[in-house]
Amino acid sequence: MTKHKCLVVGLGNIGMKYDLDLEFEEFVLTHCAAISGHNDFVLSAGVDLNKESRDIFEGTFNSPAFDNIDIAIKEVRPAVGVICCPTNDHYAAFISLVESQDIKAIFCEKPLSYDIIEAQEMVNICAKYDVPLYVNYMRRADPNVVEIKRRITSGEIAGPIKVSAWYSKGLLNNGSHLVDLASYWLGDYISHKLLNCERHWNKTDPEPDVYIQFEKGSLVLMSAWEEFYTHFTVELLSRSGRLYYSNGGEKISFNQAGEDDLFKGYKVLADNPEIFKNHFLKYQYHVYEQLSEALQKRKSNLCDGFNGLRTLEILKNICVDL
Repeated sequence: MTKHKCLVVGLGNIGMKYDLDLEFEEFVLTHCAAISGHNDFVLSAGVDLNKESRDIFEGTFNSPAFDNIDIAIKEVRPAVGVICCPTNDHYAAFISLVESQDIKAIFCEKPLSYDIIEAQEMVNICAKYDVPLYVNYMRRADPNVVEIKRRITSGEIAGPIKVSAWYSKGLLNNGSHLVDLASYWLGDYISHKLLNCERHWNKTDPEPDVYIQFEKGSLVLMSAWEEFYTHFTVELLSRSGRLYYSNGGEKISFNQAGEDDLFKGYKVLADNPEIFKNHFLKYQYHVYEQLSEALQKRKSNLCDGFNGLRTLEILKNICVDL
């Protein structure tokens, strides 16, 4: 199989820096690390306006870095364009990439755009040019998240389902991951009700508490305080038992419901939960495993442009009520 040439636009934290000093065997947290370590891809070049970031990229990955995306595209002719620059710059980077005749797929950090019209245009343009568009809601690629969805679909985790979840650092920034995760597990969005909104993260990103109804269950999403500690936790209750998804997905356990040994006729949660194997510390590698599947026209669990747009529409609907 020919390796797909990748151009990474944006060499910040998620693009390159989160795992620069970490061992690849244990941690794959960025696009650059995942691409450079995957057999089906080659990290052909990077783009960033910051010279220090470009120098780090070139020194670490032995590939060229540019300060101009159009020059980079002309020089490299990438098959995969990876957009992880600031969200306000997503659309401009997207237009440069989608117009390249060599592009086979575009992979974009969430959200597609802060502007819903721009996001809709991105999805429509990709459909017009038959270029697959994916959004990096990376938990959809986690084998544990996929297994949980399988159990919900099969009825092993039986409805009704109620989910309570905590997020910090803004609805659009971190809360969006939980909205997309709930959508992946519970199906189509039906409605929402704003419960409270006391503040905005960095005075721009709202932090509401909100109730959201999906096809297969409901989500109560609550905000915490990033300045004190990051908090990203999910508790899913069903007839079958209790799923606990904590520390962003690093720790997952399931307590099966069963008969109470002491009080006959009552059911309780088992004391010894099922502990899921931790896949989260290599989350970005799993994403590129799924991208490889998609490029080979096989089933993929990635969030495509349509679903990324759907999640953004839910977020915007919530923000209208603030």
